[in-house]
Amino acid sequence: MLVQAFNPEGSGVLVHLRHPDSVGAGTYRIVSPGDTAGSTAVVAVRYQLRETTHAFAADSGTVEVRSNGGKLSGRIQATGTESGIRTPTRIEYHDIPSPAAADTVSCARQP
Repeated sequence: MLVQAFNPEGSGVLVHLRHPDSVGAGTYRIVSPGDTAGSTAVVAVRYQLRETTHAFAADSGTVEVRSNGGKLSGRIQATGTESGIRTPTRIEYHDIPSPAAADTVSCARQP
């Protein structure tokens, strides 16, 4: 599942939750983009500081997911390196619509 959020000033976050079936409530470990082990999350952050745009891919931390009434919410606590500086970030999110159920129609040839 891909979640993105941004504001008009240019700050935002992109989260890719990787899971075997459907997104469930729980804590997802943040990994580097090339890591494909288990139920994990890949997080990228972009923010404006005065006139300069900054961005980094998180390399450690957690994404907490809560589900309530068909909506997802939670917290991201991540750290990444931006311009050689370890940058911690904390992001809260809410009111994300839960994804639709996976399609169960077989792709196999039908006689």
